[in-house]
Amino acid sequence: MEEQTLNLTDNMEGFQQVSVDLKQYETSFRRWLVQEIESERMSWQEARSKFHLPYRFDNTYREWQKRYSQEIILSLPLMTAEERINLKKLEEKNKELEKQLELAQMRLTAVNTMIDIAEKEYKLEIRKKSGPKQ
Repeated sequence: MEEQTLNLTDNMEGFQQVSVDLKQYETSFRRWLVQEIESERMSWQEARSKFHLPYRFDNTYREWQKRYSQEIILSLPLMTAEERINLKKLEEKNKELEKQLELAQMRLTAVNTMIDIAEKEYKLEIRKKSGPKQ
Protein backbone atom coordinates (compact mmCIF):
# COMPACT_ATOMS: atom_id res chain seq x y z
CA MET A 1 0.00 0.00 0.00
CA GLU A 2 1.44 3.26 -1.14
CA GLU A 3 1.14 6.29 1.14
CA GLN A 4 -0.09 9.43 -0.55
CA THR A 5 0.80 12.92 0.64
CA LEU A 6 -1.64 15.73 0.04
CA ASN A 7 -0.57 19.28 -0.41
CA LEU A 8 -2.80 22.28 0.02
CA THR A 9 -2.34 23.16 -3.61
CA ASP A 10 -3.57 19.76 -4.81
CA ASN A 11 -7.25 20.73 -4.52
CA MET A 12 -7.10 24.31 -5.73
CA GLU A 13 -8.67 23.71 -9.14
CA GLY A 14 -11.70 26.02 -8.61
CA PHE A 15 -9.67 28.84 -7.13
CA GLN A 16 -7.96 31.51 -9.13
CA GLN A 17 -5.19 33.74 -7.94
CA VAL A 18 -6.42 37.22 -8.75
CA SER A 19 -3.78 39.88 -8.94
CA VAL A 20 -5.00 43.29 -7.92
CA ASP A 21 -3.47 46.42 -9.33
CA LEU A 22 -3.36 48.76 -6.33
CA LYS A 23 -2.81 51.73 -8.63
CA GLN A 24 -6.45 51.43 -9.71
CA TYR A 25 -7.62 52.80 -6.35
CA GLU A 26 -8.13 56.54 -6.35
CA THR A 27 -6.27 58.80 -3.96
CA SER A 28 -9.52 59.77 -2.23
CA PHE A 29 -10.24 56.08 -1.51
CA ARG A 30 -6.73 55.56 -0.19
CA ARG A 31 -7.02 58.57 2.13
CA TRP A 32 -10.46 57.46 3.32
CA LEU A 33 -9.26 53.92 3.98
CA VAL A 34 -6.21 55.10 5.94
CA GLN A 35 -8.46 57.38 7.99
CA GLU A 36 -10.92 54.54 8.69
CA ILE A 37 -8.15 52.22 9.81
CA GLU A 38 -6.38 54.86 11.92
CA SER A 39 -9.62 55.79 13.66
CA GLU A 40 -10.16 52.07 14.36
CA ARG A 41 -13.52 51.97 12.61
CA MET A 42 -12.06 49.18 10.47
CA SER A 43 -9.00 46.95 10.74
CA TRP A 44 -6.72 46.51 7.77
CA GLN A 45 -7.72 42.84 7.70
CA GLU A 46 -11.40 43.83 7.40
CA ALA A 47 -10.48 46.30 4.67
CA ARG A 48 -8.52 43.60 2.85
CA SER A 49 -11.49 41.23 2.79
CA LYS A 50 -14.15 43.89 2.17
CA PHE A 51 -12.39 45.50 -0.80
CA HIS A 52 -10.72 42.32 -2.13
CA LEU A 53 -7.25 43.65 -1.48
CA PRO A 54 -4.27 41.31 -1.89
CA TYR A 55 -2.97 39.10 0.89
CA ARG A 56 0.13 41.24 1.36
CA PHE A 57 -1.94 44.40 1.81
CA ASP A 58 -0.26 45.18 5.13
CA ASN A 59 2.86 46.39 3.30
CA THR A 60 0.78 48.46 0.93
CA TYR A 61 -1.20 49.88 3.83
CA ARG A 62 1.98 51.03 5.55
CA GLU A 63 3.00 52.85 2.37
CA TRP A 64 -0.45 54.45 2.07
CA GLN A 65 -0.33 55.38 5.74
CA LYS A 66 3.00 57.19 5.30
CA ARG A 67 1.68 59.04 2.29
CA TYR A 68 -1.95 59.77 3.24
CA SER A 69 -2.04 59.89 7.03
CA GLN A 70 -3.58 63.09 8.31
CA GLU A 71 -1.68 63.06 11.56
CA ILE A 72 0.17 66.34 11.50
CA ILE A 73 2.42 66.95 14.43
CA LEU A 74 2.47 70.60 15.36
CA SER A 75 4.97 72.02 17.74
CA LEU A 76 3.78 75.32 19.11
CA PRO A 77 6.10 77.68 20.94
CA LEU A 78 5.43 78.30 24.61
CA MET A 79 3.58 81.45 25.57
CA THR A 80 5.64 84.44 26.57
CA ALA A 81 5.12 86.16 29.91
CA GLU A 82 3.32 89.05 28.18
CA GLU A 83 0.98 86.64 26.38
CA ARG A 84 0.19 84.88 29.68
CA ILE A 85 -0.64 88.23 31.31
CA ASN A 86 -2.88 89.17 28.38
CA LEU A 87 -4.60 85.78 28.58
CA LYS A 88 -5.30 86.24 32.30
CA LYS A 89 -6.72 89.71 31.63
CA LEU A 90 -8.95 88.34 28.88
CA GLU A 91 -10.17 85.50 31.12
CA GLU A 92 -11.00 88.01 33.89
CA LYS A 93 -12.82 90.26 31.41
CA ASN A 94 -14.75 87.24 30.13
CA LYS A 95 -15.85 86.32 33.68
CA GLU A 96 -16.91 89.92 34.33
CA LEU A 97 -18.98 90.02 31.13
CA GLU A 98 -20.61 86.68 31.99
CA LYS A 99 -21.64 88.10 35.40
CA GLN A 100 -23.05 91.22 33.71
CA LEU A 101 -25.01 89.06 31.27
CA GLU A 102 -26.42 86.98 34.11
CA LEU A 103 -27.50 90.14 35.97
CA ALA A 104 -29.12 91.56 32.83
CA GLN A 105 -31.03 88.32 32.28
CA MET A 106 -32.23 88.34 35.90
CA ARG A 107 -33.38 91.99 35.55
CA LEU A 108 -35.24 91.15 32.35
CA THR A 109 -36.96 88.22 34.04
CA ALA A 110 -37.94 90.46 36.99
CA VAL A 111 -39.31 93.21 34.71
CA ASN A 112 -41.30 90.71 32.64
CA THR A 113 -42.72 89.16 35.82
CA MET A 114 -43.72 92.59 37.15
CA ILE A 115 -45.43 93.47 33.87
CA ASP A 116 -47.27 90.12 33.83
CA ILE A 117 -48.52 90.68 37.39
CA ALA A 118 -49.53 94.28 36.71
CA GLU A 119 -51.44 93.32 33.56
CA LYS A 120 -53.20 90.48 35.34
CA GLU A 121 -53.97 92.15 38.70
CA TYR A 122 -54.74 95.71 37.56
CA LYS A 123 -56.09 94.87 34.09
CA LEU A 124 -53.57 97.20 32.45
CA GLU A 125 -52.26 96.94 28.93
CA ILE A 126 -48.59 97.66 29.41
CA ARG A 127 -47.15 95.70 26.51
CA LYS A 128 -47.97 97.01 23.10
CA LYS A 129 -49.90 94.51 21.03
CA SER A 130 -48.42 93.79 17.62
CA GLY A 131 -50.39 93.83 14.42
CA PRO A 132 -53.44 95.89 13.29
CA LYS A 133 -55.40 95.58 16.61
CA GLN A 134 -53.42 98.28 18.44
